[in-house]
Amino acid sequence: MKLNTVLILLTMWVPATFGGNGPTAARVNGEEISEWRLERYFAEFLEDQGRAVASIRNPKAYKQLRQAALDALIDRELLWQEAVKRGVVISDTMVQSQVEQTRQAIGDADKFARRLEDAGFDEAGYIEYTRREIAARQVFADLTKAAGPDEKQIRDFYEAHRAQMSRPEEVQARHLLIKVAQDADPSTVEAARFALAPGAVSEPVRTAVGWHLIHVQNRLEATDVSEEQGLEMVRVYLARQHQAQARRDVLAQLRSSNRIERIDDE
Repeated sequence: MKLNTVLILLTMWVPATFGGNGPTAARVNGEEISEWRLERYFAEFLEDQGRAVASIRNPKAYKQLRQAALDALIDRELLWQEAVKRGVVISDTMVQSQVEQTRQAIGDADKFARRLEDAGFDEAGYIEYTRREIAARQVFADLTKAAGPDEKQIRDFYEAHRAQMSRPEEVQARHLLIKVAQDADPSTVEAARFALAPGAVSEPVRTAVGWHLIHVQNRLEATDVSEEQGLEMVRVYLARQHQAQARRDVLAQLRSSNRIERIDDE
């Protein structure tokens, strides 16, 4: 697990005694997501994208990013509530393994303890919230188990995009405009480029704009993807597309079938 993901996890599941005080950003079936929790998560949300709150000058962009962060918190709350409805049980062994991974990602025991304290946890509390996080992930995985593309879809997609899977030979070169004697032997640029090995420099060649030396930097050989390779590439691509669509559909269904109040947007 990436460190940024670990830190975001710490801010998404803030204990109610810390996250429930003050103004409310949203409610999911009556369960509050506080402005305090949103503010903490928003900073981590931006950091994960390589941005900082102070760097966002456009009010519209700021609002859109903040709404996206709140969407993520709402979705996580929906998944947790769904896990409770389904009676999902997470073993102590799985929870301890995840906690240990988090501890190692953050650093030594003192750093881990300070990070938990900053997020409003003690270790026992964090263990229970880790259990909650794993349960939410598990129910999301169960809900997004979608059938992959069938062989006809794979074949049709392959036939439609077959030509794009092969690449002709390509030479990457840099041209240097020079002055040469008028009796220099002219040559076509393409012939000169393809005749050279990577790193080589051509004899002077003439174009409509003058004389050049051509420095060949790289040569990409032509590729010819076999039918078997092409079908496998398509199978992987379409499977990912189906999975992404399944995730969008599941979250849309949860949002539409539960009661959500977005106060922060008002």
